[in-house]
Amino acid sequence: MQDPKGLRVVIAAGGTGGHLFPGIAVAQEFQEQHEAAVTFLTTPKAVTTQILERYGFAWEAVTARALKGQGIFSRGRTLLGLPGAVLAARSRLKALNPHLVLGMGGHAAGPVGLAAWLLGLPLVLHEQNVIPGATNRYLARFAGRIFVSFPASGDFFPSGRCLWTGNPIRPEFFAPGEPRADSPFTVMITGGSQGAHHLNMEVLAGLPFLAGLKDRLHFLHLSGDAEQEAVAAGYQEHGFSAEVTAFTPEVAAWMRRAHLLVCRAGASTLAELTALGRAAILVPYPFAANNHQEFNARFLAEAGAGEIILNKDFTGEIFAGKINQFLTEPEHLAQMEAASRKLAKPEAAREIVEGCLELVHT
Repeated sequence: MQDPKGLRVVIAAGGTGGHLFPGIAVAQEFQEQHEAAVTFLTTPKAVTTQILERYGFAWEAVTARALKGQGIFSRGRTLLGLPGAVLAARSRLKALNPHLVLGMGGHAAGPVGLAAWLLGLPLVLHEQNVIPGATNRYLARFAGRIFVSFPASGDFFPSGRCLWTGNPIRPEFFAPGEPRADSPFTVMITGGSQGAHHLNMEVLAGLPFLAGLKDRLHFLHLSGDAEQEAVAAGYQEHGFSAEVTAFTPEVAAWMRRAHLLVCRAGASTLAELTALGRAAILVPYPFAANNHQEFNARFLAEAGAGEIILNKDFTGEIFAGKINQFLTEPEHLAQMEAASRKLAKPEAAREIVEGCLELVHT
């Protein structure tokens, strides 16, 4: 293989953190191990650009609209605007002159992936979820390599071009940290970067059923902005020890402290909890495209690393019952944690970068 230093890479990602953060993990590997110049092409959402700037990555905005989940009028407008979006992306790629384009899925990656193919640039994809999104399904015909987070995703893509690497996550989830205290039994609740109203309300509704265990429990709760005050007040009203915040950049540190997670089943969340060997009650977001979160969750549940409770079935009483069960069956929790650790893919970012380099230098 030729010396990869001087490599120029474009990563098309954005729209949601589930696409962006895996792209950041790969970008860090490209920079730290190969001194590559990485530029993100992304939608100009304030939260997306703030995250990229916090991590020190160059970015440029591309025009892209979602197709799935839109009404007829919005879909028509998106399709009419697609040629212009592809031409604009082609112009940016010509100016950046990358050796490789990596698409992380999501609507931002669509025009960029098509533009890369038109320019004859090597195109590589990464799919985070078990059920691939529409963008990656379409772009797969043009991609030289397709990396997937779950082995079952390979059934949706051309044979011979898929590699199960896992979902790349930030290195702090694999870095040494403070050992977890044996007590109190710490439960972390997170519904993702925006929080989850149903999880927030049902967890609070479950507190009265746990009244006799107050001295044994502590809660870490990522509530989202809209409900931080209400969630904090709920714990205080029922007399439980809790730390509540809308969002924290210290997710890895919080997960390390937890004995159990109650969370959605986004691909990055699942990769993070397996990296730390944590057990989870998984409540898949019911409106995710193609119901992909339930399929993600099944992968962990079938391996014994998590238990699934569908959103419609997740009530305060059921939540409290599960907490009581794990408190009284520590051996069950230990088995789930061991199963979780076996699913970790700590080399995901490195394997993706190596696969990209092989494609560039063949």
